[in-house]
Amino acid sequence: MSTLQPDANAAAELQASLTTEADTERLGQAIAAVAHPGLVIGLVGPLGAGKTRLVRAIAEALGVDPAAIASPTFVLVHEYDARLPIRHFDVYRLKSPAEFEDLAVAEDLEADGLCLVEWADRVASLLPMGAWMIRLESTGPGSRRASITLPPVQSQALQASLQAHGLHAD
Repeated sequence: MSTLQPDANAAAELQASLTTEADTERLGQAIAAVAHPGLVIGLVGPLGAGKTRLVRAIAEALGVDPAAIASPTFVLVHEYDARLPIRHFDVYRLKSPAEFEDLAVAEDLEADGLCLVEWADRVASLLPMGAWMIRLESTGPGSRRASITLPPVQSQALQASLQAHGLHAD
C-alpha cells in the first residue's frame, strides 16, 4: 500500500487585507517575526502598491533605523545591518533577468541574511526554490490586499504571526 507524501514543491497562499498604513506595519512586523537566515522574499505589484513601504516595515521590525531605509531604484541594492542582515533589491530598471544575474546576486540570494526583491516577477526564474512571493494590489483608496505564496511548512508560522499582530489571513 502506498501513502501520499506532501509535495515539497507545493505552495501555500495566505491573503491579508490591509486597510490602513498600520496594517502594512503589522504585516511587516509579522513577517519579520518569522524571517530566518537565507529567506528570500519577492514583492510584486504595480507602482505605488506599497512594496517599498512593506520593505520599510519589515526592516524597521528587524531593528533598522527608519531614516536609513530608501527605495534602491537608482542603486539597485541597499544593505542594512539588522538583527538579520537585509539586502533590498529593486529590479524595476533592469531590462532582463540576465542583467540581475550579471549583478552576481546568486551569493546574496544564498547568504545568511534576508533578501527582499521588489519587482520580483521580472526575475522570478532566478529566485531560489522556497522563496516567498508577496503580491500587493489595490482594493480601493488607501487599501490593498497582500497575497503571500510560501512553502506550506512555513505558512502555519506566518499565519500565527499575522494573528499575533492583529491581522486575519484567509
